[in-house]
Amino acid sequence: MAAEDLRRAIVNTRNAIRAHRDAKGDDRCWLDDYLVWECIKGSFQSPLQPPLFEQGMDMCRAFYKLRNSSKADVPPPEAIHDKTQWDADLNDMDDVQLTEELALLQSAIRAHRDAGGKPLTIEDDRALYAVLPEKLPADFRLPPEQDFLGEAKAPHAGCPSFWRSHEGCKTKRHDLHKWGPCRGDET
Repeated sequence: MAAEDLRRAIVNTRNAIRAHRDAKGDDRCWLDDYLVWECIKGSFQSPLQPPLFEQGMDMCRAFYKLRNSSKADVPPPEAIHDKTQWDADLNDMDDVQLTEELALLQSAIRAHRDAGGKPLTIEDDRALYAVLPEKLPADFRLPPEQDFLGEAKAPHAGCPSFWRSHEGCKTKRHDLHKWGPCRGDET
């Protein structure tokens, strides 16, 4: 792979990890893991069909329990806050170093994806984000449980509403990264 192709692949992969890290509150979801995992060739895609309501809710409950924090992480002193500098390290890398950097990112994503067969935790997310040069932390705070896992906030908010919005979706290309119902070719 040419140096520019390697740089582009690294930036695209870093940006997928950054999007995962930078999601906050209601925007954080276990389904977003798939968007990062898709950076690995041959990695499985997110489900084309939604899980049953209770299966989806079980995943949401586990996400809330294992990937929620009462406070945001504090940036370390060496954190790079200027976004224009986040990928500056790539400018001085040769082909070998770029290849090693891409391999490092892919290895971190595989470790996150595979996680030893156990449910993912905040620590697994932190390990994934640690490969980013800016060393900025995530904000793992989620809304109150009754808002995130219930429907107290609004009739079309929270996990139950999301899963109900996908009940009956029968499209060939189901997108669980958007609220349903799905539109498109019927199976």
